[in-house]
Amino acid sequence: MKLRITLLALLIAMLGVVAFPAFAQTDTDDRPVVQTVMFYSPTCGHCELVINEHLPVIFEQFGGEPTVLFDDTIPLEEVAFYKMTNGTLEILLVDGSVEAGAIMFTEDSARLEIEQSGVPRLDIEDIYLVGSQQIPTELPGMIETGLANGGILWPDVPGIDDALATIPGSSEADQSTSGDVAGEPAETLPVAPDDSISDKIARDPLGNGLAILVLVGLVTSLVLVPILVRRGTLHDGPTWAIPVLAFVGLGVSLYLASVETSGVEAVCGPVGDCNAVQQSEYASIFGVPIGVLGAIAYIGIIIGSIVMRVSKGRISDIAAVLIAVTAFGGTIFSIYLTFLEPFVIGATCLWCLTSALAIVALLWFSAPQGWAAFEKLRGSASTGR
Repeated sequence: MKLRITLLALLIAMLGVVAFPAFAQTDTDDRPVVQTVMFYSPTCGHCELVINEHLPVIFEQFGGEPTVLFDDTIPLEEVAFYKMTNGTLEILLVDGSVEAGAIMFTEDSARLEIEQSGVPRLDIEDIYLVGSQQIPTELPGMIETGLANGGILWPDVPGIDDALATIPGSSEADQSTSGDVAGEPAETLPVAPDDSISDKIARDPLGNGLAILVLVGLVTSLVLVPILVRRGTLHDGPTWAIPVLAFVGLGVSLYLASVETSGVEAVCGPVGDCNAVQQSEYASIFGVPIGVLGAIAYIGIIIGSIVMRVSKGRISDIAAVLIAVTAFGGTIFSIYLTFLEPFVIGATCLWCLTSALAIVALLWFSAPQGWAAFEKLRGSASTGR
């Protein structure tokens, strides 16, 4: 699935799209040009936001609507490079889901000495901008300065010459020239077919395999806990367990919320790809980041555990029930999110799995108290007390 080429779908209607080999490059004047490289991912919601909403505005500000160039002589699934240009601003879009684009991204990360880097990432001169906030905020000023100083040439990204050679109008001879690009508009942009489930799991067998194991544990717990509680065979855990687990979950959720709202890269471990998950369209629901929703749930559990400790009677029982209900609902939500990682996104976030394990542990520890409190409240209601 190419960057939903809704990434560029908006541009289809408003821009002229030119496919190789229908093109012509003419040097109509000596206007300066700014040339940049932007890396993106097909499942990256931040990338879609930048390309669909911010770049059209920036192009309009500096030279007008761009043309999109690409090579249609190779299979669609192998197209890694697109060039957006209006003669004043040129951006080479590099799809990191294609092997050639992934190699360029990795080598460029090594050049910039970046240990962990998310997308979208835009290289301009020797500077790089990351995320859906930094790019649209800082890029216009850098373009303006560059144009005033006579232009900015392509950054020293490894393999850029070979990448540009695959795109019409981007040969070494015209890399530093400006002018208008003309040609017959293409009707559509290439859209690669969706990967199969097996392909998505195979992207990271270890990380996605771990997510599947956690998913099985979540589903099993969701079935077993109510059964064991009703039978009276599941007993209360240690008193410290609920607040400690809730604070662990809160810490993870707050970190993910900061990543999702700021657009910066997440710090990932050796397993999984946290940034692919956090930058996917599933990182928020109705515009609310998943991390924010998780933080709200964990804060509610922490408050409930405090109420249980400082109060008695009906208030304490209500708090116990609400904690158990929140943990039960959170486990259901975690099942949904964990399912998405290996089977839909094709990437796993260890931070997310940590939160899922925290909430399911809370379910095991809170369910006995919650059920007992529910029985007491129901008994009081039936007797009118």
